[in-house]
Amino acid sequence: MPLLIKQQTSILQLILAMFNAPPGASNLNYLTIQLKNGQALENLAQSLAENILFFDKQYDVNLSPIDFSKALTEDLFGNRISDKNKALISDYMVNKMSSGSSQGELISEFISALSSVSTSDANWGEAALHYNNHNVTKIIDHLLGDTFTAENKAVVIEFILTQMKAGKTFGAMIVWSIRTLVNVDYGNPVWGNAAKLFNHRVEVAKYHSIDRNGIITDLATLQQILSGVTANSETITIAKGAIDKLQDHSCMQIQHLDTFRLDETLKNKKQGSALSSIQELNLPDICRQHANSPVLS
Repeated sequence: MPLLIKQQTSILQLILAMFNAPPGASNLNYLTIQLKNGQALENLAQSLAENILFFDKQYDVNLSPIDFSKALTEDLFGNRISDKNKALISDYMVNKMSSGSSQGELISEFISALSSVSTSDANWGEAALHYNNHNVTKIIDHLLGDTFTAENKAVVIEFILTQMKAGKTFGAMIVWSIRTLVNVDYGNPVWGNAAKLFNHRVEVAKYHSIDRNGIITDLATLQQILSGVTANSETITIAKGAIDKLQDHSCMQIQHLDTFRLDETLKNKKQGSALSSIQELNLPDICRQHANSPVLS
């Protein structure tokens, strides 16, 4: 397989696994360039996992800094950390927002920090394990769909979590999951239908992102493109027909929503958002830095 096609296929597979959608032409081109420039697929997967677009929660932009900090703290940590650490984290966020940080920048900071915490950490481990479990479950659901029972999915999820506890990154395990699946023979009694399903979805994603140069950037619409694809090959033709209809000018107005621009979010992160002002950010550091800071009102 020519190198460019191999790289494009890797990106199609990765975005399907992480976002349950085809990447679209602009995302595909940008991410393929990252591979051509020498970035490892595992590292690219990790960067995308620490991207706000992978965080499946949105907040009202009009929330006050205090209300936003409480909401994000609850969603990320719940009752899995002490009330004292919750207060310190909330204090940190309020101070950062008062200094100009956006909701998106703080979300990126904290999901990046939580991704780096060991699940054995006495203070933060339970929250890290919960976060890892949520993300791994999402990936496995995207990859396997309804071809696996919940019980069999749980076995795969537990294996991945065990590997992460031993030091593997989430990005590395995403790539492992993809490669494991695409190398399965269709006749395999356990994995065969899952391999068919995923490869069919890759074919449809390729048709949208490469063959038709798809420029839709609304994530819900991109996910809808794949929603009817199954292990039955006939669904590929149906999905391609739906993509063709989306090329109609009246339907293409949705491209202006610009909600799924992985290229832009990764560029902004590299160019120095608020996240880059804290090197090697981790949760214990946040609490040490702000243990004596008053919560701003």
